[in-house]
Amino acid sequence: MNINDIIEIFILAAAIFIPLGMMLRRRLPAWKRDFAARYLSPRYLTPITAKNLKAPLSSNGKSNTPS
Repeated sequence: MNINDIIEIFILAAAIFIPLGMMLRRRLPAWKRDFAARYLSPRYLTPITAKNLKAPLSSNGKSNTPS
């Protein structure tokens, strides 16, 4: 395989993927938005607040808060 073959593969790949990327440019944002709404929504997450944080453990491995 010489340099001409490498250049030919590079040009062929550019001729395929540049127009493909330009065609997908308009459709991809809607797909990304739908994917994010379906699979990346924060419905299973809870906000981290000071109220939700647990008390630090003491040296004996038990919580410092009375129970």
